[in-house]
Amino acid sequence: MGWLSFAFAYLAMLTFCLAMARHHKALFGRAPTAGHSRWLRVTGAAALAVALVLGIATPGIEIGVVVWLCQLMIAGLLLVLLLAWRQRWALPLALLLPVGALLQLLV
Repeated sequence: MGWLSFAFAYLAMLTFCLAMARHHKALFGRAPTAGHSRWLRVTGAAALAVALVLGIATPGIEIGVVVWLCQLMIAGLLLVLLLAWRQRWALPLALLLPVGALLQLLV
């Protein structure tokens, strides 16, 4: 559950970044519309909630919240580094993280 929680934390941070015109323009070549930006923020908030639920599912609420906050911080740091040096890797990583997490759950 830890990797899946991290994948959702990364997805949340990515959607919050894509809601900003600067990052959306850097990745897609155009700024988001007001409705699209609002939808990205709502999606990011939902992904944060899912990451929190997945984070507290196994270790309990006391440790799970701390682990979730650490995952959120690491996901944000990873996204900042990717947006600074390898912008085009940010979107594929958002797809690969959940796939890897689900494969890890199956094994």
